[in-house]
Amino acid sequence: MTERLRDGTPVLFGYIDQRGQYADLRVWCRWCCHWHTHGAQPVGTTTHRVAHCFAPDSAYQRGGYWIEVTATEYAAVANTIKAANAAQQRALCAGRVSDAVRRLRDQPSPAAP
Repeated sequence: MTERLRDGTPVLFGYIDQRGQYADLRVWCRWCCHWHTHGAQPVGTTTHRVAHCFAPDSAYQRGGYWIEVTATEYAAVANTIKAANAAQQRALCAGRVSDAVRRLRDQPSPAAP
């Protein structure tokens, strides 16, 4: 899968997850097949973050990633992509990548409209 790059570092979309008075920034990680959570930033900004990847083969662990903060809410995209289940996450942590996880990794990343 081809990712957009900025200065050689991947650029991912970030989605605001508003929960009452608190908000988080959610980013889909194609390596962990999981949503990573970061502190919220204003819509329209781009921020660099260190990856929270638990997959040892994650390319994001080397230099983190840039996040373009979108106006699209996390709730609108959360179910548009299939995440790894608990057993798959444990296998990923151990460095095992099954065919099912390869298919999860090949999913198109959620895109901001």
